[in-house]
Amino acid sequence: MKRDDTFNDSENGDQAKETGEELIAGRQAVLEALRSGKPQRIILAESLKGAIINEITLLARQGRVQVVRLSRDEFQEMAGHITGNQGVAALVSPFEYIDLDELIALSRSPLRDPFLIMLDHIEDPQNLGAIMRTADAAGVDGIIIPSHRAVGVTSTVRKVACGAAERLRVAMVGNLNQAAETLKREGFWIYGAEGDGEKEYYLADYKCPLVLVLGSEGKGISRLLRENCDLTLSIPMPNIVGGSLNVSAAAAVLIYAVLGQREGWNA
Repeated sequence: MKRDDTFNDSENGDQAKETGEELIAGRQAVLEALRSGKPQRIILAESLKGAIINEITLLARQGRVQVVRLSRDEFQEMAGHITGNQGVAALVSPFEYIDLDELIALSRSPLRDPFLIMLDHIEDPQNLGAIMRTADAAGVDGIIIPSHRAVGVTSTVRKVACGAAERLRVAMVGNLNQAAETLKREGFWIYGAEGDGEKEYYLADYKCPLVLVLGSEGKGISRLLRENCDLTLSIPMPNIVGGSLNVSAAAAVLIYAVLGQREGWNA
């Protein structure tokens, strides 16, 4: 076991709580956190090797970020609750949300129309992480989530997002309906994804300032928020009657439909 003198396993959880730090895990998540300059400390299970481990240790050294190596048992005791931790973890500052007004301002560009995603009470961190990963890859400008009855950007979400959480802007709001009304006043069109949506997704016009609304895993989009939508979209499923895709799968279909139309892939 190799460690610096200031590190104490038994005190790690309490120390993190006192300093407000969070534990994230996974090679890609930690690597992207390093690239963003956010980790306070890197923790590695002993005997790890490979190109990504070398890059992590190099970036940590360049950024003067402390690296601690623990036995595999000690590492699992500390980070084993994070599925798929890959023997790599980091203490980072808590995720920083931004205000809706700031997200709107940052989404505006003279080069293209803004594209935001609003998530209506998504509760599964796996789904949120997967949506963030797709949104980041496709160049979505940001995500809007509610502050209650929904998962936030937790360590599990950051792990599943594979670094996307360190780059993607997320606004947390108290009321999604009020947020939708604000966005409409700012010139955005609100499109909601529903199994019985009024228009097939591939027939919609996405060349506008756009907010794509995705509903919760069990209930879909809430009634009031659906009423605030300018258009509801459906994804045809010829082989399934009355079914629907997982919300993260639906998000991937719709996000790339928007990107494909705007980039002229279907021309």
